[in-house]
Parts: sequence; C-alpha cells; structure tokens
Amino acid sequence: MKRAILILPVSVMIFLGGIYAWSMFVPPLQHGYGLSASQTQWIFGAVIASFTTSMIGADRLLRKIGFRGMILAAALLYASGYLMASYSAGHFEIIFIGIGLLSGIGTGLGYMSSLSVPVGWFPMRKGLVTGMVSGGFAAGSILLTIWSGWLLDRGTDVLDVFRYIGVSYGLLMALIAFALPREKPVGAGRAEKLEVPFSRLLLLFVAMFLGTFAGLMVIGNLKLMGEGVYTDWQLSAAIVLFSLANFSGRLGWGWVSDRFPTFALLAVALLVQGMSTFLLGHFRFPVVVFYLLVMLTGMGFGANFVLFARETAHEFGIHRLGKIYPFIFWGYGLAGIFGPVTGGELFDRFQDFSQATLLSLMASLLAIGVFGLQLWMVKRKSA
Repeated sequence: MKRAILILPVSVMIFLGGIYAWSMFVPPLQHGYGLSASQTQWIFGAVIASFTTSMIGADRLLRKIGFRGMILAAALLYASGYLMASYSAGHFEIIFIGIGLLSGIGTGLGYMSSLSVPVGWFPMRKGLVTGMVSGGFAAGSILLTIWSGWLLDRGTDVLDVFRYIGVSYGLLMALIAFALPREKPVGAGRAEKLEVPFSRLLLLFVAMFLGTFAGLMVIGNLKLMGEGVYTDWQLSAAIVLFSLANFSGRLGWGWVSDRFPTFALLAVALLVQGMSTFLLGHFRFPVVVFYLLVMLTGMGFGANFVLFARETAHEFGIHRLGKIYPFIFWGYGLAGIFGPVTGGELFDRFQDFSQATLLSLMASLLAIGVFGLQLWMVKRKSA
C-alpha cells in the first residue's frame, strides 16, 4: 500500500511536470504562428499562476472527493486544455485559455494531492518524500522535451504536438487514478480553523516568489536564450540537463534537508541559482560551460520546492501542509508570471537577456534575506 501511495503520485507528477519543457514550443509558436516572445511567456506564466491558485482550494476538495477523484479531475482538465490549444489555429487567446488556464488548474489539483497525501504516510522522512514527489514534477520535462523534440524535428506541427500531449497524458493520468487505492487521504478529516501569523505567511510567500523568479525566467526562455549561439539539438539537450539537475537536485536537497538547517541549504542553493543565471545572460560560453551553468541553475531552482515544503511541514505540522503550503506556493505562481514574462518583454526590447538575468540575481539574493528574516522572527517569538 505504501509503495503505491508513493509511486503512483510520482508518476502523475511526471506527466504534470511536462510544462517545464515549455521553451521547446516557443520558437515554433513564434515562427509558425507569429506569437511574440512575451506572448509565449504569458501562456507559460498563466499555467504557473492558475496552477498555484487552484491549489488554495485543493485541500478542501481532496477531503470531499478523495485522492482518486482529484487525479481524475486533474486528468480531464489537463487533457481538455491541450486539446483546446490544438484546435486554436495558433490564436494566442485560445492557447492562453486552454493551456494557460484549463491545464494549469488541472496541474494544481494533481500537484497538491500528489504532494500532501504521500508526505502524510511517511512523517519521519518528509524531506526525502517531498523531494521524491516534487522531483517527479521536475523529471516530467525530460520526457516531454525528448518526445516533443523528436516530433518537431520530423516536421510535426506544434499544434498537433499539443493534441498528442492532451490525449496521451490525459488518458495515462486517468488510468493511474483508477489504480490508486481507495484509502481515505491522510489528514482528510474535519476541517480545522487555520490560525497562522499573517506576517510569517507573507514573508514565506515573498521568499518563494523571489527564490523561484530566476529559475522560471530560465525555464520559459531557455531555448530563446541560446538561439543563434547553439544548435537546436544543443538547446534541446540543455533543457533536458536543466530538468535532470532540477530532478536530482530535489532528491538531493530532500535527503540533506533531514540532516542540515533549512536556511543554510536555501542560501547556498539560491546563491548558486542567481550567479549561474546571471552568467548565462551576460557571457557566451563554450557549450560544455553553458551546460554546467544550466544545470547549476536547475539544481538551485529545485531546492525551493523541497525546502519550503519541508519548512512548512516542520513549522506548522504535516497535517496542515495541504492548508498552509498553497498560500506560500502561490508566490511561485506569481513568479511564474513575472519571471518568464519579464524575460520575454526585456528580450523583445533589448534583444538579449542581460537585464533579465541581473534582475534574477538580485531576486535570488533578496530571497535569502527575506527567508532569514522569517526565521529570525520565529526565534524571537519563541525566546
């Protein structure tokens, strides 16, 4: 039973995490259907924003319809969104509603239930379990990058690729839902009144926003950042390497977070993310160095999802993770709009990413300070 509770949610996360391969679709949408760089990033940003916003009510819905019902709802919304985009004829507004909103909401329902239920089953390994489950989300872009790259290289229209994703991923998630045990989700009893100091939630929210800004800017624009410098194959490989680093980083951060202070780990991760992002936007490197910087950015980015979730479960209790974490995680949703869109807008204006990556470095450094301030407030109150 415990094995299924862990393996099946990780599988769902792999499908939902395909959104991290979004930059694969940016050039085809630009060159084939006339979308601007900023328009493509508005779509990606809308996915992250609607995904995180829908998580706020997901815990209550989980208590009503159960784990299986949540994954079925996620599969239906996800598939509907991609199918809608596939019949859009390239119109920005339709793709925005389909992928940006419908699939984003489906992603949020699937993500929250897939994260909160397994953590409740493994209370003594919450850091490692959080890393494994969220790592599945990071690994999803590897699968979709390879598959979509293979299709696009053979002349498949990007809208047809959206159709294939909607049908196959939606069906597979629905099958996983029926394979899930009918056990009542852990912590799915009577709803309790949420009493958490607003200042702590606000600081964690701001720290999450600042901490994920750089990584999301890179995810949304990675292929565009290297266009004209590296080949399409090398850029596709860079997306895979980012995803591998994001995935392995989440596992690694999850393992060490059960042994070392959260603040020290987060400070190291965000410093690495900020500096490597800055270098990517200001210098042209040999492809091996480019790959290294991409992987360092991915590793630093992945730490946010493990360490913030672990800190929430540690400070407020595992049973309250599904109620509190969505409010903090919404900072990531806001960064999903501002990070990629800022990168796209600044590229449209200046035709490079130097300003966007400088801003990303500043955001990463500021996130360390805000998170540290939150911890200082906690210690001061308990003293």
